[in-house]
Amino acid sequence: MSHSRKRRNPATPESTHRSAARERVSEKSSGINHDSAPQREMGQIGIPTFWWFAAIGVLALVLRLVSLAQTAAIPSTVYLLGDAATYYAWAEKIAAGAWYGEETFYQAPLYPYVLAILMKFVGLAAPGIRMTQALLGCLACVFVAAATRTLFGLRTAIVAGVMMAMYAPAIYYDGIIQKSSLASFLLCGLLWASLTVQSRVVQGLKPVIALSALAGVLLGLLVLTRENALLWIPLFPVWLIWVASSLSWRSRLVLAGVFVLGLAFVLFPVAARNASLGGEWSPTTFQAGPNFYIGNHADASGIYEPLVPGHETPLYERTDAHRLAERDSGRELSAREVSRFWFAKSWDDIQKDPMAWIGLLFRKSAMVLNHFEVPDVESLFIHQQYSVVLNVFSFWQFGTLLPLATMGIVLTRNRWKELTLLYALIAIMVIAIVGFFILGRYRFPLVPLMMPFAAAGVTQLVERIGQRRWNGLALPVGVATIVAIAGYLPVYAKDELNAAALMNVGVAAGSQGDVSTAIYLLEMSNQMDVDNAETNFNLGYAYMQAGQLQRAIKHLVKAVELKPNLMAANLQLARCLEQCGRPEDAIVFYTHVLEIDPNETRAMEAIERLSGKK
Repeated sequence: MSHSRKRRNPATPESTHRSAARERVSEKSSGINHDSAPQREMGQIGIPTFWWFAAIGVLALVLRLVSLAQTAAIPSTVYLLGDAATYYAWAEKIAAGAWYGEETFYQAPLYPYVLAILMKFVGLAAPGIRMTQALLGCLACVFVAAATRTLFGLRTAIVAGVMMAMYAPAIYYDGIIQKSSLASFLLCGLLWASLTVQSRVVQGLKPVIALSALAGVLLGLLVLTRENALLWIPLFPVWLIWVASSLSWRSRLVLAGVFVLGLAFVLFPVAARNASLGGEWSPTTFQAGPNFYIGNHADASGIYEPLVPGHETPLYERTDAHRLAERDSGRELSAREVSRFWFAKSWDDIQKDPMAWIGLLFRKSAMVLNHFEVPDVESLFIHQQYSVVLNVFSFWQFGTLLPLATMGIVLTRNRWKELTLLYALIAIMVIAIVGFFILGRYRFPLVPLMMPFAAAGVTQLVERIGQRRWNGLALPVGVATIVAIAGYLPVYAKDELNAAALMNVGVAAGSQGDVSTAIYLLEMSNQMDVDNAETNFNLGYAYMQAGQLQRAIKHLVKAVELKPNLMAANLQLARCLEQCGRPEDAIVFYTHVLEIDPNETRAMEAIERLSGKK
């Protein structure tokens, strides 16, 4: 139908009635229910929407700032580790003048560039960056509330916003130097823009064209923050054409085209930059192949494991992937060829035992649904030991959110056409996560997408119980109960993963010279996972720094027994034995160090010294 816009005479009651009738017919034909529930609920609640959303933002900000203050003394907050250290160092390099860079992007670039802008033009260091992320987190909560309002009305929107504000992992991710906070902000903004297009498109093309372009820009920025958002790109133009079925085909194509232009505005310059440096076009990064291999090779566990044991940090990820690929290929490879090598290597393993791979996919699917927040270098578990806020809201995590969201999905199933975008975004993201490997922060994008369903489930359940309407509750409550039970199945070695996180924080404390705190944390880690070679090594080294050599020997011997070729443990054990006046025993372990690495000059010099050759 044509949508030429003509000047109209002032509306009469009769013409207004005819216009409303035409609008209802138009909405019916589109299959989308664009009712005025938000406006009706606003009147029922009696407080303007703005003040509700402002209160949600203030609540979210206060909780995050309190948690920031309480976790400021965590050693890994003071001494950055892993990805946090890499992003911060990258941002410092950019802020110092390397805005264009010298090689193709291997990690998602937007977050370090945002950090660089905050450093260069605002003068923020790590504490200020965390406060900025807290502000982004409170805005994300408001976006979730606003998006929910377009679907379920103001009352449910308030519940969704408050739930997002108090969600413990969200507070945690907003408080660490990680891209999860920025990604969540962009995703929540994208969700609001898209669902606002859906609610307003019946009014014509003009009211939604700018929002469609904004949605394209936000998705482009999200792709530069979280690469698996690439899988959402084909969805949005198709969905926009479908959801705008009340418009003419020309208007629908314009709407989708404007979205694509917004997307291209962000991604095209990045693709051109990568091409100028590496000779190959890519709108994001070149790490998909190695990441796919980590999550799908023959011995994959479903969680992150480095290509080279002991190289768990981003410092080694790119060089290891490139070096190993070129070694096995016997020639120099471009960035794209390295990625393709690891994809091919993965498929070779899959084809050798497809049933084992299918079993791995089922295991990873169970991991995605599990309540446990899989730690990376830093851990929610550690932050909960310091933060009262995270402790109080520790019950409000994925294991609680998932069954509530499932109940909401079942209770709102009669409105499936309005909720199609959320269904599709959730399904595609689950596939993207299961296709690679599981970390808590990789799963976090599911949270804003599920929050409207959880809020709808809670509000409808409370309403039905209050009205004593029991009919129809058995199915949603039953399904939610099954999902809740499934979310607590033992699919993770939680103690081992939490112990590793404690070890990382202990190492951070030792790096700052706080040996007593390092020993305390490493002892906790060792008690949780006594047979971890790295923990025993780090604990032994900490005792060496404290001058407690006999305790150091005990843990270093244990580390070498558990992992004989752990060179650092052998080297420190040899040094410890030398300091204790046991030169012959020390020579044994110095010799083993040379067997592991013949070029280790420290071991050569020690053997010569102890043998009386110097």
